[in-house]
Amino acid sequence: MKYILTGGGSGGHIYPALAIGGKIKKEEPEAEFLYIGTKDRLEAQIVPAKGYKIKFISAAGLPASKFGPAFLVFVIKMLLGILKSAFIIIIYKPDMIIGTGGFVSAPVVFAGAMLKKLKLSKTVIFLHEANSEPGKMIKLMGRFCDGVGTAYRSCLKYFPDKGRYVGFPVRSVFFTGNREEARKKLGIPNNAFVVFSVGGSQGARTINRAVVDALPHLKELKNLYFIHGTGKSTKNYDAEGDTLNRFQYNGIAKEDFPFYQNYSYLDNIENYYFAADLVITRGGAGSLYEIAVCGRASIIIPKANLSGDHQVMNAENMKSMNASEIVYEEVLLKKNKFEIEVPGEKLAQSVITLYNKKSKIEEMERNSNKIVKNISSDDIYSFVKEIASGRIEKIPSVNTEENENVYAKLSSSALVSKLSRISKKEILVSKNLNYIRYKASHYFTSPVWQIRNNAVKITGLTYDEERVSYLSRLFNNREKVSLTKRLLGGDFVQVGFIRRNIMIAYRQIGVYSSIIENDIILGLTDSYYETRCEALRNVTFFAKDLKHREEIKKLVMSNFKSFNFDIVRESILAYTEFVENFEDFLELKRFYLNVNWKIREAVIISLTKLKGKKIITDKEQIKSVVDNIILSSTGFLPEFNLKKTLKKLMEE
Repeated sequence: MKYILTGGGSGGHIYPALAIGGKIKKEEPEAEFLYIGTKDRLEAQIVPAKGYKIKFISAAGLPASKFGPAFLVFVIKMLLGILKSAFIIIIYKPDMIIGTGGFVSAPVVFAGAMLKKLKLSKTVIFLHEANSEPGKMIKLMGRFCDGVGTAYRSCLKYFPDKGRYVGFPVRSVFFTGNREEARKKLGIPNNAFVVFSVGGSQGARTINRAVVDALPHLKELKNLYFIHGTGKSTKNYDAEGDTLNRFQYNGIAKEDFPFYQNYSYLDNIENYYFAADLVITRGGAGSLYEIAVCGRASIIIPKANLSGDHQVMNAENMKSMNASEIVYEEVLLKKNKFEIEVPGEKLAQSVITLYNKKSKIEEMERNSNKIVKNISSDDIYSFVKEIASGRIEKIPSVNTEENENVYAKLSSSALVSKLSRISKKEILVSKNLNYIRYKASHYFTSPVWQIRNNAVKITGLTYDEERVSYLSRLFNNREKVSLTKRLLGGDFVQVGFIRRNIMIAYRQIGVYSSIIENDIILGLTDSYYETRCEALRNVTFFAKDLKHREEIKKLVMSNFKSFNFDIVRESILAYTEFVENFEDFLELKRFYLNVNWKIREAVIISLTKLKGKKIITDKEQIKSVVDNIILSSTGFLPEFNLKKTLKKLMEE
């Protein structure tokens, strides 16, 4: 049989394709293979080195926005890629196309499906999805293929008619090896404590920087041997250069750490896994399966904000099995800017904790090895042959919903909607609370202001006191942004209703701080009337805690002159918190004859509160106010609120 293998952009897509190809070669020595990838990505180097023929097409990842030049480039490259793929398929005449995801495989699969539809090809199409949450391309391409193999049972629901749980195709080299032999090959002493950090074939900025930041905290560990795979530099990220620059940024030199070695790329990565006591890695399924096959303990730093947060879900699955620890990428405020980082000290502390608990590492190693479906290559090959024969056995579906994190699948808007329907008590006891807060914190870094607005809402709905500084940063950012940038979805944080929602979030969180007070002071003169109204409500809410009372009182009274009746009403209610006697209250006399009955009602509510607080108790004084307020209203209402409020005053 003749096979086309495709999948690329990163090792996480390339190596599964090669593993499947390797299994087919073993079972079918006469099989022929052709790999289709792109010239400027990693497959151009890896695939030929493994002995496979390769042809190149054009392809590009789907951009976040469907407007602008990036989307136009995507469309052009996709069309060119489909045309060239179709030409290759017609000439090569494959019996099967095997795709392992990534944008590189999309044109090939589309071309194969198109030719099949036109009866110009009889090739069947098999896709493999490595993650618990399928990527955009696999979801889209799934409808055009003949079968989808998944590495996680939870993924099957996306492919109810074509899916089969087959595990992950780990290459055979990961099944044979041990620590002693690997260390001998690499020249590492047997008594060393080996930490191996790798962020993928193209590197991971947050991991590379975190490793360098962690080194000063690890200097005192005896027999430490730290191997750092930085990743190969690409046009998008100079992995090795960025890592070396981090030493200079921290004011340290690489030579200060004789236990540390760095490499841009590691050809026989299995030797480093086997040699390690502890692996620091991303949350991609491929890396985690390889680590599990080798039976190694790990610290996972999952990449945030991916489709379905699949790396976080993969990491949580490993941690739940007591096979890994997780260190999350954190959103930090540095020089008043949001940056995603992993604090080096935090990573170092995780390493030190495990260094001092060898029994914990041994337990993690045992549990890691239990996770793997070791016969996955056999299952994949069996499914491939079923698809090729056209006789796919129907397997009963398994319900996996109970153990899923339902919040991982929600967009920022859907998450706000769901949280809005849940009580405070339910939210605070939810097992997913920390995950929701973590997810919201990353929304603050989104270039799309609507998503950042949802971050504000979620922060309030989850009562996240730790993110008050994030809210304040948004509230105080009044940078002017061009209309063009706004239309393209750029940063536009100064829109009024984001500032309004920040004021509301402060009340929901309900914990006073000087940061909040300073923002309230700014909010009392805000140009957007709803923001000013919410700031006035916050004056009432935090009244007992306010430190700059005289300044705030003057700002509240300045709002008496507003032309907006909502602002005037809220300023009357906020002013109540500063009234100490009847003379102070007479500042509100100007509103006794106001044409708007809601403003007059606010005066009566103020008087009612003051009466309840025993600040104004003289009946004659109260009567003098009531006698001078117009108790009429425009419009015809079944219930007259002003009179109801007055009745309450007189009854108390």
